[in-house]
Amino acid sequence: MTLFNHIWISFIIVTIFNALVLKFRSQKYIKEKPELEPGYDKLVKGILFYGNIPWIIVGIGNLFQYTNSLIDYLYIKTLNPFVIIFHISILILWSLAFYWIYFNNGAEFLVKHPGLVRVKGGGFFTEVSPKMIQIFFGLILFSNLIVFSFLLYQLNVIQP
Repeated sequence: MTLFNHIWISFIIVTIFNALVLKFRSQKYIKEKPELEPGYDKLVKGILFYGNIPWIIVGIGNLFQYTNSLIDYLYIKTLNPFVIIFHISILILWSLAFYWIYFNNGAEFLVKHPGLVRVKGGGFFTEVSPKMIQIFFGLILFSNLIVFSFLLYQLNVIQP
């Protein structure tokens, strides 16, 4: 079970890997339009910083033995401070992403900087529109809020 206690390290590695994949994918777009480079740099740095906040909280909670494993984070009602901080960080990140996508031209920014959001249709990757990004993000956020309410009201199946 020790490996599962440190699964947060794997999530950090995957987040770093995803940022590096975006950095690699962006090179062909930067060659075509060098003015896109600062935007891609912001995306990569944002993924590395914001994408790792929840996993760092989980790691600190596990290392200081406030939590035993990732399963502890499914039980908000235990009022464990690290579990609460983890979920608050997720809600803050969702709120920031919502504001950016819908009110701060984030969807348009993602369309201008292809490579992060890719839609596969008919075996090929197709262009995305800001409206597609907003609809897709809204559906993801809605489904995440449903899962969050299940956790909040202890409607989960796994018992500690």
